[in-house]
Amino acid sequence: MQPRILVVDDDAATRKMINTALGQSGFDILEAGTAAEAVEAIRREDPDVVLLDLILPDGDGVQVCREVRQYSDVSIIMVTAKRDLTDRLAGLDAGADDYVTKPLSMGELVARVKSLLRRRRMREQEEPSEIGRGDLSLNPSQRTATVAGREVMLSEVEASVLAALIGARGEALSSDQIADMIWSEGEGDPMVLQTHIANLRHKLEHDPHDPKYILSADGGYRIA
Repeated sequence: MQPRILVVDDDAATRKMINTALGQSGFDILEAGTAAEAVEAIRREDPDVVLLDLILPDGDGVQVCREVRQYSDVSIIMVTAKRDLTDRLAGLDAGADDYVTKPLSMGELVARVKSLLRRRRMREQEEPSEIGRGDLSLNPSQRTATVAGREVMLSEVEASVLAALIGARGEALSSDQIADMIWSEGEGDPMVLQTHIANLRHKLEHDPHDPKYILSADGGYRIA
């Protein structure tokens, strides 16, 4: 069965352009033109990846993402024409895994979709086992972390970032090293990585502004 991609955009021409590019890459395509249609389609169809436009006629992608994250861990890529960094990163804060900006590069979009699917496939094939350091542990296959006895759910990318840091056993990894471990070489966006690190700190740390688990070091990060 081919992976199913839900394309959420109120512009029919944009949906057609995306559908053509993804269809040529062997994906099955679903469509939604509004926030309400998107939420219903995710519940009903259980797609593998959602391409979610930020601006929709009855809401916005950030609101959709927050609602969907209450019941689904589907991989979400935000699609936005906004250039303001705050707007672009709002989707990541709401639980999206990645974002791309308009005007779209179809090659980049297909690569981002394939990267998310590859990461999910690798996770699902892993044996259910935990890795950890100190009182912080991660179950990669379940995307759950336990810190000081408290369990938290992680997004696809957050789990991959934390696995990379724990695997380094306290050694510092540069931002480029982490990005190349998470995405295919050259596909990682430093701002996306920084936002996922910030989100991890908010989930794991007692005080995200004074972290004790994920520390900044040598132009990158390390696990204490």
